Parts: sequence; structure tokens; C-alpha cells
Amino acid sequence: MILRLILCALLVGSASAQVPSDTLTHYTMEEIVISADGAVERSRSASTVHRVALAGIAQTDAASIDQVLRLIPAARVQTNSRGESLVYIRGSGERQISLFFDGALLNVPWDNRVDLSLIPSEVVGDITVAKGVPSVLYGPNVLGGAIDMASRELRAPGAYLQLSGITGSYGTSQSRLTWLRRGNRFRTTVFGGLSRSDGTGIPGDAVLPYSQTEGSLRTNTDRDMHSVFAQGAFESESGVSVGLSLLRFGGRKGVAPEGHLDPARARVRYWRYPDWATNMVIISSQVPLGTGNVRGAMWVSRFGQRIDKFEDHSYRSQVESQEDEDDTFGIRMTFMQPAGAIGRLRGAFSMLASEHWQQNKGGGGIGAPLEFVQRVYSGGVEYVREGAVEVSFGASGDVLTTPRTGDKPPRPSQSALGITTGATYTRRSGVALRASVGRKVRFPTMRELFGEALGRFLVNPALRPESSILSELGLHVEGGSTDFETIVFFTRTYDTIGQHMVVLPGDSRALRQRINLEGSRMGGLELILASRLSPSLRGNCNLTWMHVRALENGRTVPLAEKPNLLGGCNLGYTLKPGLAITAESFITGQAHGLATNNQFVTLPASAILNARVSWLLLLNQVVLEVFGRVNNLTDDTELPQLGLPGPGREVYLGVQVSF
Repeated sequence: MILRLILCALLVGSASAQVPSDTLTHYTMEEIVISADGAVERSRSASTVHRVALAGIAQTDAASIDQVLRLIPAARVQTNSRGESLVYIRGSGERQISLFFDGALLNVPWDNRVDLSLIPSEVVGDITVAKGVPSVLYGPNVLGGAIDMASRELRAPGAYLQLSGITGSYGTSQSRLTWLRRGNRFRTTVFGGLSRSDGTGIPGDAVLPYSQTEGSLRTNTDRDMHSVFAQGAFESESGVSVGLSLLRFGGRKGVAPEGHLDPARARVRYWRYPDWATNMVIISSQVPLGTGNVRGAMWVSRFGQRIDKFEDHSYRSQVESQEDEDDTFGIRMTFMQPAGAIGRLRGAFSMLASEHWQQNKGGGGIGAPLEFVQRVYSGGVEYVREGAVEVSFGASGDVLTTPRTGDKPPRPSQSALGITTGATYTRRSGVALRASVGRKVRFPTMRELFGEALGRFLVNPALRPESSILSELGLHVEGGSTDFETIVFFTRTYDTIGQHMVVLPGDSRALRQRINLEGSRMGGLELILASRLSPSLRGNCNLTWMHVRALENGRTVPLAEKPNLLGGCNLGYTLKPGLAITAESFITGQAHGLATNNQFVTLPASAILNARVSWLLLLNQVVLEVFGRVNNLTDDTELPQLGLPGPGREVYLGVQVSF
């Protein structure tokens, strides 16, 4: 382990993978602006804004977006006990992050999160991540940041067809088709993809004393997924544009049981998802308004799933099932307008209406259908004063109502006030200093308030919203072939939503219950380096140290599953034209897991090394790439959560043809 940590540290100390030129761009509503020549540029912001471009997305060779988000500095992706892959940024909770696709909220409102392992990476052309004190443009519930994904499209008129296939360890296979076309006024995108796997490999030194079958596969981790995306857009000579997007992704999969729990003494999830699907229709538009513009997105979505619960890890005897269906309608609008000679005014309004329906079957009968309804309204305005010192300040208001609460008692509406302030000082030498302070609030989700998870949770409908005071100070230095950024951040959260274990009278197995803690504190330092070391060697690296603690009865205790260190590095080297080698490293520091006796257990640090070799061949108008990839080269155990280790060594071979 020590040797692996040293190897990863050496990679972090050097510097991002050499990638082909990014030939695709996108349309987005947020911190990215589109210049007159179509190039993507980053606007100045007092808060931290990072971007993952298409080339970085493509070189992960991942079927889903969860592995791509590991490239974000200070981000951690882990799969929880429900089998959902979620992202955490700077020690935040997964429900404190909003995820957008082409301006529409992708999170399922019932729980304000979505399983990232089911979102196809191939449809995404660009990812923008806002951390620190996110702009009011992102709306409510963004204590931990916002991730804005934009679909792929061509930068210039023409057509593009890409076919790709991957095969690898444990019966893994992927096949994908992408077709893009752009004319003078119309543009079109079509994507279809299939992926499957027999399961996830077990690392060589993983300890799984319970619920693990014999062999090299982790129990109940098979998956079979499909995805379809189609988009059409029109732009007039006056600059008015309208786009229509259709998105479907879904399939079936198993959920790994927690291997540290004795099923005779604890409630273990023996779950399968035989049916899981999301369907979305998104209408987006942009209208010039004087010297400014108005942009908007309107969407409807239906999320549906069935959860089958089994008696034990043989998955032969089904004891209960739950069917869920979520219908959502959303509107999100932003405007940007000059205000005076050196000022800009920005504003946003959003409305989200969602209905959750569920029904349990088994355990002696069919339960009554339950219906839950919520409405979330948000509006905010920001003013930005330009100059050598750019100053911004804004305010927002959010409202949550829950008109229907199933079989639970009704709840009053809740409201919250958000504030953002910031300043940026930029020198011509390429040095920028920025600072921001703000207040954000996150409402508890309906699942946190009312969800029982097939008998695993004890509800607590008295949960209060979380509120945070967020602050950060950043220094960015551009120096020719090398960019460096350092960020100091601190967050003080009140009424932090956590969990504890409860044993009811007459029951020997503990139930989980969500509670409001007194609060929590999180501080840290983020370092980012990107450099071209030579014409054939490029790299980017990041390292984040964090100290996260909950406040409890006048003392501090750990927050579960919050590592004290996160790091990553991409190092790419071109041996000769068309032949390249990429090395990747991901470091996770020590964290703590919460055991069934409410005691914290140490989760060890880990270092994961990946390697990729690719050969690119140009044949007239055809581009052929053949590549091989090894993930977790040293077969190390990454333990983000008790009893749920990450995958062991995986080997993949792939081919991609572009016309």
C-alpha cells in the first residue's frame, strides 16, 4: 500500500493526459459563454468553476458518466448500498449537488439525486462544475455545488458518424453509435448505446465475510443497460434558437450486498432492479433581448423503477417488491443584461413540480398506493461590476411545498434565503485572486422525510433544512505552458442531516433513521496543476486535503464516509504520431464508516492506478482508434463504504471508427 501511495504521489507531483483537439462544442446556460467564433471560453467567476472537455470524457472509455466525474478536482464517486453511483464534491452530501443536462434538472426530485452509472457518457460533450458559492443561476439545493452537462454537437457545418465497441473483463461489452450533423440553421444529434456486464470483480485483498458467493465476481453486480438520445435545434438569423431533446436510458441490474454485515443481526439489502428507466423531453431556447439575452429550458420526465427484495444472497426467494414512478415538470429561465457602463445584471427563475407514486407488494399482501407531491420555486438576481476588480453580489429565495404526503402527516411549507458575494482581481500577467462568501440552504427530500426503503429506515418527518455559510479564497496563475490554482475553502453547516441506528423494542436488528445533527464544519485546501512538460508530454493533477467534522453535544465527531484526502492525476505521453500512453492515478485518504452500534470504524486509504495505450490511424476521411485499458492495475482495495469495496483489476480492449 505504501509503495502504491508513493507511485500515485509521483504522478500527482508531475502533471493531464495528452488528448486530441476538442472539435465539439455545446450550448449551456451557466458559467460558460460562447464567443463570436464559436470557441468555448470560461467567464470570470468569483467562485471555483472547472470544466471537463470532450477529449477528457472520451478517454475514460466509460459507458456511463460516473467514471468521468472522477476527473473533477475534489470529487469522489462511490456506489452506495442501494447500488446507486453518486458524486460528492469537497465532502458535501450527494443530495447537496444539482445535476443538469442541457439546462434541465436531471436529479429525480423524490431524492434529489440520480444513479450516475445509468447516464451514458457518449451523449455528453462538456461538463462544467461550480463549487464554493454557486451562482443564483443554478437555483435551489446547491450547498455542495452544481454540475452542468451539455450534449455533443458539431462546431462547424458538416456531418460526423462514430461507431465504437469495447469488450473486457467479467463479460463486459459496450456498443455505441453517434451521428452529428450541422447546417447553416439546423443541427441534429442521434445516439444509441448498449452495455452489459456479468458483474464487478473483487480486489485481491478485499474482506467480505458475509453474503459473498464463490468465485471472482462480487455477488449480484450484473447489469444490462441501454440508452437513446436524439436532439434537433434551429437558429435564426436574428439569433433566436430553439432545441428539442429526447432522452431515454434504463435497464436492469443487481445491488451488491454489504459484505461486512451478518444477516442474522443486521438488515442487509438483498435487492435487484429488474426494471429501471428515465424518459425526458427537453425544450431549450435562447432569445436576444436588446444587448442581453434570455435563455430557458422546459422539460417533462418520467422515472420508473421496481425493486425486488430477496430473502438471502442466493436471490432465489423473493419476499417483497416496491414499484416507484416519478413524474416531473420543470421550467428554468435565466436572463443576462448590461446594467450601466461597467455592470451586468443576471437573474434566474425556476419551478419544479413532481409527483412520486409507490406501492409495496409482498409480506402478506399488496399495500395501498402512496402518492407524494412537492413543488419547489426559486428566484434570484445577481449584479456584477466589471473592471480590474470585479465585484458581484446577489440574493435568492426558495420555497418548498408538499401538498400530498402519502400515509404520513402533512407538513407546512418551507422557505429559505440565499446570498452570494464575491470579488476577483485580475492582473495582465495572468494572475487572478478571487474570494467569495455566501449562504445556501437545502430542503430535506421526500425520501429523507417519508421513505422507509422496504423496512430498512425509520422515518423522521420532522427533519429541518440544512443551511451553510460557504467561503473560499482562490489564486490562479497562468504561466505559458503551465497553469496553477490553489483554493482555501471553509463551510459551516447548521442542522446537518445525518443518520443514526435505532433498535426498536422486541427487535434485535437496527433500523437507520435520518436526524438533524447540531451542525458540521468542513475546511480544506485544493491544489490544481496543468502543464505541457514537452511537445509530447502533458499532464494535469489535483490534490485536496479536507477536515470534515460533525458537531455533537459540544464536541466534534467524524462524518461518515468523508475522506481527508482526494487526489488524481492524468499523465499522457505520445511515443510517435498516433501512438500514445496514458497513466491515471486516484488517491483516497482515510475516512470513517458508521457501524450498526453507532460506532465509527476506520476506512483505510487507497491508491488506484489505471493505464491506457491507444493507436490512432488516419485513412482519408476515416479515423480509426484501437486501444487497451487496465483499471486498478495493482488490484488494490478501495473501500468508500463499509462492506462495499470498489472493483478489482479490469482489462478492456476497444475500437472506435469515425467518419
